[in-house]
Amino acid sequence: MMSIDDLVRDLLDQYRGDDEHPGDGGPGLLDRLDHLPLRTRPAPDGGHAPPGSRPPTSLEALSWSQRIKAEAVRLDAGLRNSEHTQSWYRALKALEPGAQNTDREPEVRRTVARWHGTVLTVLGLRGPSVHFRHALCLACGERTVYGRADDDRPRAWCVNDACTDGDSGSPARYEGDRLYLLTENRVSRS
Repeated sequence: MMSIDDLVRDLLDQYRGDDEHPGDGGPGLLDRLDHLPLRTRPAPDGGHAPPGSRPPTSLEALSWSQRIKAEAVRLDAGLRNSEHTQSWYRALKALEPGAQNTDREPEVRRTVARWHGTVLTVLGLRGPSVHFRHALCLACGERTVYGRADDDRPRAWCVNDACTDGDSGSPARYEGDRLYLLTENRVSRS
C-alpha cells in the first residue's frame, strides 16, 4: 500500500506508481488532467493509441482536476482546524503531516488513494471499477462492494464508511480466496 506522500507525489510531481503497478515516470497525474497533450496514452509498441484508450473530453478531465484540488484544500484546512486555506499544491503536500498530527492517517490515505485511482481511471491508465450489486459485504452485510478484475490482481472492496473489517478498522478488502468467498455470498433476488 502506498503512503500518502507517495500518492501525492504521483499526483503532483511524477507518476512512478508502486512495485506491483509501476508508473511511466512521466508528469504528475494532475498535470496530465490539466493539459490536453499529456492525456494521450501512447500504444505500448509505439504506434497509435488503440480505440477506447483515448482520453476523456477536456472539460471532463478538467472538472475532475478542479474537484480534487478543491477537496484537497478543504481537507487540509480541516486537518489544521483552520478557516484559512492555502493553495491546492501546498494543501496536497501538507496532507501527510496533517494526517499524522491529527491521528487521521487511515482516513486521509483512503481519500488520497481514491483521488489517485479516480485520476488513473479518467486518464484511461486503468479500467473502471464495477459494483457487485448482488454481493453482500462479509464484514458489514451491505450491498456496497465494488471490484476490479485486473489480470494481475483481481480484487474488491467495501465502500461503506461504517464498515470495519477486523482489527484494521477500515472497510473490508477482498483478494485471493477471500474474493471467491465474496462472490459466493450473493443476495437472492426476491
